[in-house]
Order: sequence, then C-alpha cells, then structure tokens
Amino acid sequence: MKTWEEFNRFRGTLRFYGCVAPDGRWFDSAMSFSTAIHFCCYDAGEFDLTTTQEMEWMETKGEDLGYSIIHSFMLERMYEKELLK
Repeated sequence: MKTWEEFNRFRGTLRFYGCVAPDGRWFDSAMSFSTAIHFCCYDAGEFDLTTTQEMEWMETKGEDLGYSIIHSFMLERMYEKELLK
C-alpha cells in the first residue's frame, strides 16, 4: 500500500475537501466545500445547476446516491484504514 503522501493527489495545502463517490472512489478535490459539491454534481451527471441548486441536490439526491464530501483530515485516516479507492 502506498503512503498517504504518495496516494494524496492534492498538492499545495494540507486542508481541502475530497469528493468521494458511492463506490469509495476519491475522484476529485477542492479548496472549498461548495466547489467539492460542484464536482460531485458533475460526476453524477448533474450539469447547469446554480450553486443553491447544487447544495440542495447534495443534501437530497447526492446523499441518497452515496456521494460524500470529506475533509482532508478524515480522508487521510480513511485511507490508512483502507476505506478509499
């Protein structure tokens, strides 16, 4: 298994939000929570939503589908427990 430093694709800061798909795949990252939600929407095929609509989508459909926004602090711990792909 790679170390966290080798696995972590996000560079420049230790604090960020990771976008995790329903299958446990960490597919993108962002400095802001709202941008991370935007990436989840796109991964799920939801385009052309306003920021407010994206927030509402994440709180309803996104959660129902299994999408998660996880702070880098927890991503590292999850990786160490082999909970991320």
